[in-house]
Amino acid sequence: MVKSSAINGTIHNNAKAPCPNSVGGAHTPIANASASLTRPQIRAALTKIDIGPGSRLKKCAGYRAFTADICADDLLQEAILRAMTSRRCPAGLAIEHFLMGIMRSIASEIIAKRERATEALLGLCQEGPAAPLSPDEGIAFTERAEACRQSLDEIVEGSPVAEGVLDGIDQGLCGKALAQFAGIDQAKLATVRKFIVRRSAIAWIKLEKLDEAA
Repeated sequence: MVKSSAINGTIHNNAKAPCPNSVGGAHTPIANASASLTRPQIRAALTKIDIGPGSRLKKCAGYRAFTADICADDLLQEAILRAMTSRRCPAGLAIEHFLMGIMRSIASEIIAKRERATEALLGLCQEGPAAPLSPDEGIAFTERAEACRQSLDEIVEGSPVAEGVLDGIDQGLCGKALAQFAGIDQAKLATVRKFIVRRSAIAWIKLEKLDEAA
């Protein structure tokens, strides 16, 4: 957990470094969107976040914690800890959106781990009509899952920006918030959306052909 004092839900410390996302300083230009904040810059930005009741971060933590059946405060504190120690934050990304992405990742890890444990338990205890998949069904399921994973990889291949946009969409972001999350402006966002739609159409055709061949 992060050990820092909080007043009215806002984290404070004595760091003197300027906030990289403050109003007084412009965000990093799109051309430098691949640059990352330094650890001191991240810590300075974290002193400005609002984690009070009703804040966006509190609401996001509550939602992600609900999906993973964990404590919202613990999730937010873990996200802050990872932000300060192990995660890379793009220079053009608001620190709040950075933390939202980390919380989503943590919750997804917990859910996936729990599902694997549940599937393993069901595999040991399964009885009656809910029989395990046959060898052929298991192979087909695995092939389909791999085909879907490859399709997603193909959609964003060679475009970290497209990957960022898809990740933001998955988190429910749109418009200006989505553009900021991906480190681009809204005009560029419209172009990237068209790019994703074109590649998605191609990927869908490949999946349909795979189904027909099955």
